[in-house]
Amino acid sequence: MKNIILIGSGNVATHIGIALKNSNFAILQVYSKSIQNAKALAKKLDTHFTNDLSKLKSADLIIVSVNDDAISIVLSQIKNTAIVHTSGSIGLNVFRGNFSSYGVFYPLQTFNKEVDLNISEIPFCIEGNSLEFENQLFKIAKILSNNVVKMNSKQRRKLHIAAVFACNFSNHMYSIANQLLEKNDIDFKILLPLIKKTITNLEKKKPKEVQTGPAKRNDKVIIREHIDTIKEKEIKELYQKISANIIKFHE
Repeated sequence: MKNIILIGSGNVATHIGIALKNSNFAILQVYSKSIQNAKALAKKLDTHFTNDLSKLKSADLIIVSVNDDAISIVLSQIKNTAIVHTSGSIGLNVFRGNFSSYGVFYPLQTFNKEVDLNISEIPFCIEGNSLEFENQLFKIAKILSNNVVKMNSKQRRKLHIAAVFACNFSNHMYSIANQLLEKNDIDFKILLPLIKKTITNLEKKKPKEVQTGPAKRNDKVIIREHIDTIKEKEIKELYQKISANIIKFHE
């Protein structure tokens, strides 16, 4: 499957498209609801573009990289062809038997089209409606990445939830930390060595094993002092709930 069409022009489509092109796959066309966005990505990939699904070219594989709530709408307008989506939370049932070869090509990473990344380090989670098609997808992913895993829809959904905790929620914690520091004229970058050390520790040990802090120690005096110091009601409540959960987790 060397000839590929990209449905979507956002962060995921951009990185996957560039990686495929650099690996000598032929990107025949880019579709986006926005003709300007389709044109912008097509220019990077030196290919054709459209904002009309009825004008898709013939290809070996279509990769759908759009918002989760738009996947079924897009699929309803595409004729039977080998096709995958790149969502972590949507299963195979979205294809509803309208395609003979279909599956999931999910890269586990946070993407920004303006930020370069090494796609060979990104885990790809692969699922197909048949063993033959799944193996074909696996081979494509192995060309792009050193970390490819076959994973069913139930497993991938759980993985996506875990990723939200590990990435999205933790980044929000950084945002709260930054907010607290800014109000006291402290640069957030002072926390970077601490954050980096925590990540490094996780390379050899489980998260529970590297947990530190007053909640881990069940240090009620420090926890109460922190709670009394925090002025923002929502942050105070969040601190209390997370601390209580950590204490229970390490009982």
